[in-house]
Amino acid sequence: MLTRNKKGTMIVNVLVAIAIIAFLSVMAMPRFKDFEKNLQLSNVTRDLVTDLRYAQQLTISEQIPHFVHFDDINNLYQISKSDTVVIVIKTVNLPPGISFKSIVGFTDNNVEFNPYGGVSESGTIVLTNTNGKIKTINVKPSGYVQLID
Repeated sequence: MLTRNKKGTMIVNVLVAIAIIAFLSVMAMPRFKDFEKNLQLSNVTRDLVTDLRYAQQLTISEQIPHFVHFDDINNLYQISKSDTVVIVIKTVNLPPGISFKSIVGFTDNNVEFNPYGGVSESGTIVLTNTNGKIKTINVKPSGYVQLID
């Protein structure tokens, strides 16, 4: 009789533990989804910084002006070369849930690099996600591209 009580108690303990784990998992799911959206914003912002530096390096190495154009209506940006005609090198569509919050300081939303690596105008690009989290990129006159968290 003593053995039967121990087995019954053990099963109840296991079921309670499983119920607690299931409850905590359900409660944590929204936090994981928010974390995923914030992580995606960080990745997109880092990719944009990399692409700005890529356009800068192409300008320096080829001695032909390159620029990055931001299309905040269609949620994309393009790296282009402005030789005798404008040639689009790369187009990047922002993923759903991420958009440009503001693009300030650049004429026609273009970051243009000169053969020395500097920019014609300094400015700021701000990206946001559906959680309201923002990431800011500053482009200085020297061409320095800075990611601000």
